[in-house]
Amino acid sequence: MKWLIACFSKEDLFDIPNSVTNIGKSAFYKCESLQSIVIPDSVTTIGEGAFYKCESLQSIVIPDSVTTIGEGTFYSCWSLQSIIIPESVTSIGNSAFAECKSLKSIVIPDSVTRIGGWAFSNCPSLQSIVIPDSVTSIGYGAFSGCLSLRSIVIPNSVSNIWDRAFEHCKSLRAIIIPKGSRKKFEKLLPDYYKDKLVEK
Repeated sequence: MKWLIACFSKEDLFDIPNSVTNIGKSAFYKCESLQSIVIPDSVTTIGEGAFYKCESLQSIVIPDSVTTIGEGTFYSCWSLQSIIIPESVTSIGNSAFAECKSLKSIVIPDSVTRIGGWAFSNCPSLQSIVIPDSVTSIGYGAFSGCLSLRSIVIPNSVSNIWDRAFEHCKSLRAIIIPKGSRKKFEKLLPDYYKDKLVEK
């Protein structure tokens, strides 16, 4: 087992060696020049805040070997526009993608069961998101402050939506839910979201 504890590279591209199995907590903390990074298949764990405030980071490839995206992993990566989460990931941690100002799209795979608190909060460019059938819990403030979010698809598998999950989503027009599930989601969501529920 080999850890990448810290990176002090000033390069805009960084290749993590195949020998690394764990990226340590805050390993790339405020690497402001970093624009692109490739994580090898050898990595299974990405520590909390690993790419915290990598403000120039535009692209990243997460391999199928990673199972958890931890707390604050990509917090305040302002230039990150899109990301594909691999099928191996089961949990998206608290504030994992919070304050990603340029994030427009994200693919959440069927393997994810939990979306943590504030996970995508204050992502003002995010316009739509589909939550897969595997998810059972949407955390506190998970999409709070997503000012451009117009629609969100929530499956029947979701049994818990924490408070403030969609707070300050001023553009939200439709919360798309499965046919016949309106009563269930009326209980899970505050009253002011009821007129946005659309059964499909």
